[in-house]
Amino acid sequence: MAEEQEKTEQATPRRRQKAREEGNVARSRELSSMFAMGGFLILITLMGGTTMRTLLQITRDGFIISPGETPVDSLLRFMTGGMKVLLPIFALSLTLGIFGNAIQGGIVFKPLKLDLERFNPVEGLKKIFSRHAIVEFLKGLLKFSAGALLLYYIIRKILPSLPQLMLMEPRTGSLEMMAFIIYTLKLGFLTFFLISILDYINEKWKLERSLRMTKEDIKEEFKETEGDPQIKSRVRSIQREMAQRRMIQEVPKATVVITNPTHYAVALKYRKGEEDAPRVVAKGVDFMAVRIREAARKAGVPIVEDRALARALYPLEPGMQIPEHLYRAVAKILAYIYRLQGVAV
Repeated sequence: MAEEQEKTEQATPRRRQKAREEGNVARSRELSSMFAMGGFLILITLMGGTTMRTLLQITRDGFIISPGETPVDSLLRFMTGGMKVLLPIFALSLTLGIFGNAIQGGIVFKPLKLDLERFNPVEGLKKIFSRHAIVEFLKGLLKFSAGALLLYYIIRKILPSLPQLMLMEPRTGSLEMMAFIIYTLKLGFLTFFLISILDYINEKWKLERSLRMTKEDIKEEFKETEGDPQIKSRVRSIQREMAQRRMIQEVPKATVVITNPTHYAVALKYRKGEEDAPRVVAKGVDFMAVRIREAARKAGVPIVEDRALARALYPLEPGMQIPEHLYRAVAKILAYIYRLQGVAV
């Protein structure tokens, strides 16, 4: 019980998808049955008395054996005629029944597996006295009560008209009786359709409740899908250290290091005649800038202070060439270095 109270978080999309793959979706059998029954009533209503008269004619002819016809032939004729009338009704009912299932959660093929817990008597006793069993009992009581009230209403309505029906011609009486039966079916359909909607709402609520997660469940799922945050942080740290180490190794090969002077440091490399433009080989801010300056001093790479240029170069990634609008500023610094080194510009 304590575990259930801890499950206060809504299910994640991954949790819902996994439940769906296992066939765990909100579905009311009563609602699917009502859709099927609705198809039956739709066709009966649209076809009206024609269907009833046709069925009555087929039934009456089924008891008549024509000359030269065997009882088997008569039975086949009766069955064929009945199927021609009833098949469209059954087809529409089946289609709407499938549609009723589909709108409740789509067509889901639940994997077959043997659940030994179903044969555990202790688990069976728990289910008998569970909340689900109580809800099912109340649902059954509601349907029984609705059926009893509906039957009471029908009896009260039909009793006064029974003497008149008995005095009618069989054909007229049969049609009147069928019309009353259809009316009864419609009334029953509306009653139990409302109950089935309530049942679907209950199934939806049960599913949502069963899919709830604890905060720990969400953390574990995040670790499974996104990875352990600590491990990811460690990996990023290692990658950052490796990148910094590679940049420090490139500093001795640089032509110049431009600083601002303490916060930023950008190392540029340019080989006249080999490259179109200078490119960034290392960059850093604060502590990394200190390391770049130290590596440059040890390697004898010139360090030039230019606050604006250092800031303008810092957004560039190692390996990128400087943009054209910085050519003039960088060219002035390179020319100054070449003059100090006695290299012809």
